[in-house]
Amino acid sequence: MRGRGLWVAVAVAGVTLAGLQGTALADAAVPVWQPQGTAVKGAATTAEAQALTPGGTYKDTLKVGDTKYYGVDLDAKSSAYLSAFAIPKPGAKVAYGDGIDLKLQSADGTDCDSFDAHFDNDGAARPVGGYTARTIEKDGRCQEANRYTLEIKRESAGTSDPAEWPVEIRFMSEPALKADAKPAPASSATEASPTPVTGTPKPAQGGTSFDNAAAIKSGIWNDKVLPGETRFYKVPVDWGQHAVLFADFANAPAAKENGFQSAGVRVDAYNPARGHIDDDTESYAGKQTSITGQTVPVSYANRFESGSKVSATRFAGWYYFAVSVHPGVKDAVNGPIGVTLRLDVKGAVAPSPGYDGDAAKAGFGIGGDDLAKADGTATGGGSSSSTMRLVAFAALGAGTVLLLSLAVWVVAARRRPRVAAAAQSPQPPQSGYGPPPAW
Repeated sequence: MRGRGLWVAVAVAGVTLAGLQGTALADAAVPVWQPQGTAVKGAATTAEAQALTPGGTYKDTLKVGDTKYYGVDLDAKSSAYLSAFAIPKPGAKVAYGDGIDLKLQSADGTDCDSFDAHFDNDGAARPVGGYTARTIEKDGRCQEANRYTLEIKRESAGTSDPAEWPVEIRFMSEPALKADAKPAPASSATEASPTPVTGTPKPAQGGTSFDNAAAIKSGIWNDKVLPGETRFYKVPVDWGQHAVLFADFANAPAAKENGFQSAGVRVDAYNPARGHIDDDTESYAGKQTSITGQTVPVSYANRFESGSKVSATRFAGWYYFAVSVHPGVKDAVNGPIGVTLRLDVKGAVAPSPGYDGDAAKAGFGIGGDDLAKADGTATGGGSSSSTMRLVAFAALGAGTVLLLSLAVWVVAARRRPRVAAAAQSPQPPQSGYGPPPAW
């Protein structure tokens, strides 16, 4: 009877695991960005728009066809950044052009800035977003102190999943420069043939969002990413510095012969205010591949340049890399994909441009202990996502370990009374890269 009980337990566990290993698990077990901040309801008109506060983080939802408005009170000195990210459920059906459109408008209807964030691939559900900005500049638009409006519009094809999308919104305000400030000139220089760093890899646990992104610095970092998952990493980049990243995606056991997913792996780069810098993708068929890129040196004057990749590298602080694996990759391989990040933050640190205020407190700049924090671990709220990853990895690729562990537990439980009795008497002791693009 004891043996039968053990195998019944193992059989039940096996049935449970088999159920988890289906498509539902590959989607449901993927760690997901949980929006943070104050709940807010975007209005249907600008007249009803609820005001957002500088430094605040907010959360809302978007239904199909929604266009929502939020109020923003701006002064005539500070540059402002309004970011928004939509977070569809992993595995949700989305079309190439689905996403969100952002627009910042003045009280008289002038378009100050806009940004469109789309999935750019059928089925590539992942967090998408960026920012709209009001930049203080001579002869620029929208320089007056007034009430402005952030507009967020959801774009979804008729064949896409109609479920609501959670949205996280953030309002960051950058202090003005002092009257006598003399910032360095703009810089768009990139390395023609950067060399990947070498050394001993360290483990990293990418976060599910900007808030709990894993802090990393120059070196080699190993992680694993599930199909349908996006993992965030943040890098301290100071004035005058730039980041070079080689993201190597390893081979993985094939789920079926000739499995293939276009744009199967992806890397997005963002600045400290969550502004999108650039992205790159590669197809994935279970064989190793790599994505490489680099930012331009950070300079305050970059904001006045026309190219978006240069303009976005306008302040020092935490820069972010989001590594995504297309949900469709689950049909090509079994389990998570190993990712090696070869990161090099290069360049001599330049002086601050001369803010008239505490820019670091507002999120712009590098603190003295930021490098010490860059040890590859999630920086906040990472415990729940780490737990979810352990569950997902176990279900996708470690079923045997789970069953053996259960068997050991059952045997140990049945032996416990005998061990307790025996404890009354003495017991013996037990014993290949090319030039990367500019991000």
